[in-house]
Amino acid sequence: MEHFSGTKSNSTAYAADGVSTAVFDPIDIASVGTAARDGGGKAAKAVIKRRRIWPWIIAAVVVLLGALAGGSVWFFQSHALPGVTLWGTSMAGKSHDAIVAEIDAAVDNAAVPVTYNGKTENITLKDMGLGVDSESIATEIMQAKRNDGFFSQYAFWTSTTVSPELSNAKAADVTTLNSKLGITESAPVDAKVQINEAKDGFNVIQGSKGEGVDASDIVASAEASVKTLGAEKPKAVTVALKQIDPAITDDIASQAKTTLDTLAKNPVTIKIADKVVAKLDAPALAAVSTVEADQKAPLKSTQSRNGYVVFDSDKVQQYYDENIKTTFKAERKDSSVILNNAGEVIQTVVEGHDGITVTAGGDSSVGTQAIAAFSKGEGSVNVQGTVDPMKQKAVKRHVVVDLSDRKVYAYEDGKLIRTLNMIAASGNDEKTGACDGTMCTPTGDFDVWLKYESQDMSGNLTLSNGKVETWNVANVGFVNYFSHGGCAIHRIASSTPVNDADLVNTPNGSHGCVGIGWDVAEWFYKWAVMGTSVHVQQ
Repeated sequence: MEHFSGTKSNSTAYAADGVSTAVFDPIDIASVGTAARDGGGKAAKAVIKRRRIWPWIIAAVVVLLGALAGGSVWFFQSHALPGVTLWGTSMAGKSHDAIVAEIDAAVDNAAVPVTYNGKTENITLKDMGLGVDSESIATEIMQAKRNDGFFSQYAFWTSTTVSPELSNAKAADVTTLNSKLGITESAPVDAKVQINEAKDGFNVIQGSKGEGVDASDIVASAEASVKTLGAEKPKAVTVALKQIDPAITDDIASQAKTTLDTLAKNPVTIKIADKVVAKLDAPALAAVSTVEADQKAPLKSTQSRNGYVVFDSDKVQQYYDENIKTTFKAERKDSSVILNNAGEVIQTVVEGHDGITVTAGGDSSVGTQAIAAFSKGEGSVNVQGTVDPMKQKAVKRHVVVDLSDRKVYAYEDGKLIRTLNMIAASGNDEKTGACDGTMCTPTGDFDVWLKYESQDMSGNLTLSNGKVETWNVANVGFVNYFSHGGCAIHRIASSTPVNDADLVNTPNGSHGCVGIGWDVAEWFYKWAVMGTSVHVQQ
């Protein structure tokens, strides 16, 4: 092959096959970047601008780190934060559902080898009726560190440990345990809380101990394994019969009674607007509550807890529908009452009621609202509807006994409606009413506190002169005690009738009581109802 050389450009060479190949002059590196001479013929050197790429690299790194940080923040919104542990095991980066599944798996796998009389069986918490509220634990883990500063939340070196207690060993049900191991026991009897006879509070019915297996060591072994999330197997436990307390002890029942008594004294009210239309009193509480020994046991969505007492919204709703709502009347009825001088209602003559109309569906959440109030120990339930408030007709009654006038005055609303003649104790002066210091009718303000349609009266009294006064009178009619010392307004204690008009000239002679005529005594007995104010003056 023939070679060509020279400075001419565009030279042509021919290969053996006769095809021509262009050959170019070598490139002069020194001339790269040299500009053509300007119009004056001078060569202008042009320096290639070197592009500085390091700012772009830094910018790219910043963008990448920002993306990673933003992605991490977004990720940890739905996952446990860095540094969060459960019983010492890291939960960082785990979702709520994953945490629940891990806890539940640990509970299911925590089978304790239990031996009794040479026989061994595996027993789990579920076998003993105990549950672990994995949902609430997971929620607590998800909330851990959320209230810390922004950077502290994501600092893995800042740790927060969630260490919830799991269950109450006293609430363990050993039925399955006994069945598996062939244990025969005498079951303890739980203490109970029941409503009292007055229906305004609660009593405790004491429980009793039994003989059986104490499950506390089994529960402790299972829980120890759960707290390692299955990393450690439960330790074996050997059990023997022993005296055991009931799940609901007398102390637990007493605390539950206190909770219920408090709610009964300050009941949760049911309101339409601001008007109280009903109260969830002691009978309601008895119908909608149960006492449970395990204060940490998971609750159903329809339940709430206050101490050892658990309330159920479905039961509350049913009680309301059957026992409260049925008492509502759409048409108002006004009441009529009798008051004493203190303004207290001493007798209801006519029971009245509000006119109440409930909006359709306006009371569907009574149960839900009520159990929330029960758990707090106070509150009210709101129902949608209208109320036409009843009006009350009140009559105030009081009695004045005037020892100088020897009269009994009956008043209604400050108006004298009847005047009765009377005799007083033998120690009261018939003109002035003054007491001579022996046996007198007391003066002052009283209330009628005890009544008998008929009573046998007897007694004895030592007078200031040493004389002993004794009496024994049968069938004294229409007795109204006003003094706790034994003084009453009653029918003249005589074997034959003595009427009102006959008392005008009858001298005082009682042992401290106020005697009135046979013909007016029954009227006064019915008129002066229990609690009527009595003022005795000279």
